[in-house]
Amino acid sequence: MVKVSVNRYLQRRIETARREIETQTRKIRSKSIQNLEGILNMAARMARGEIPRQRIKGKMTRVTLKRRKRYFRVAEQAAKTINNIATNIDEKEIYDQLDKLERLIREASPSNKA
Repeated sequence: MVKVSVNRYLQRRIETARREIETQTRKIRSKSIQNLEGILNMAARMARGEIPRQRIKGKMTRVTLKRRKRYFRVAEQAAKTINNIATNIDEKEIYDQLDKLERLIREASPSNKA
């Protein structure tokens, strides 16, 4: 009969679970950060005025200064969310920031009259 240490068995299982969680979390964070960087880059281009016109209901219209300011806030929130995802593990706080980012995007979108 082979002696098996229950404590060592449990410790190995815990270590395996931690490695798996760490790996999965890293993948999820990386993918989320890539998506947010896309939002950040596009919002920053809009805020800097690199995109002078935008299609609204089938018509090309100029991007106003007010709309550019809104896209600046979108870029700012995206950067904050990226920083939070990179450093924090609190899902509720990350979801709150994503909700705020989504609200800012809706406010900045040309379909809303501002």
